[in-house]
Amino acid sequence: MRPAAILLSILLIAGMPALAQPPACPARGEGPLAAYRNDRFGYGFDVPPNFAMDPSSVPPGGDGARFWTADRRATAVVNAQPNPRGLSVQDLLADAEGDVVANSGGTITYRRVQDSWFVLSGTMAGRIFYRRTMLTRAGTIATLWMEFPRDMRPCLDGAVTTMSLSFRGR
Repeated sequence: MRPAAILLSILLIAGMPALAQPPACPARGEGPLAAYRNDRFGYGFDVPPNFAMDPSSVPPGGDGARFWTADRRATAVVNAQPNPRGLSVQDLLADAEGDVVANSGGTITYRRVQDSWFVLSGTMAGRIFYRRTMLTRAGTIATLWMEFPRDMRPCLDGAVTTMSLSFRGR
């Protein structure tokens, strides 16, 4: 047996399935980006073709929606709500950080804060999460939440970037 074949056999026997299998990537749908717009709450974003909206996820008030990959291992949820108490970005950020760290035992690995929005990402329950929350000009709080297993990260980095950069208030 050749040395390379012996090494590969040892690695596979030693339980390194990552070398034996590529990451489980969701099938990429056909076509261009889809646009999701919520006129009631004044926000929207672009949805890559490997995500599809779950029609049953839209509540009667139309405040949000859930999008899945075909295998349902990755999800993106958008929602919005009025801001009658006039919460600031800093107030919302403190609540979000507390929810991730104190309530869910998660870890925040990235944080970015601007005047009207913030981003948090990290891990929670063995999954990667990404959260972008903004205050819209319509006076609402809109949030995009994505989560997926760690092994899907190479497959979904582009989708996360697309959704995040296009998530805007109107």
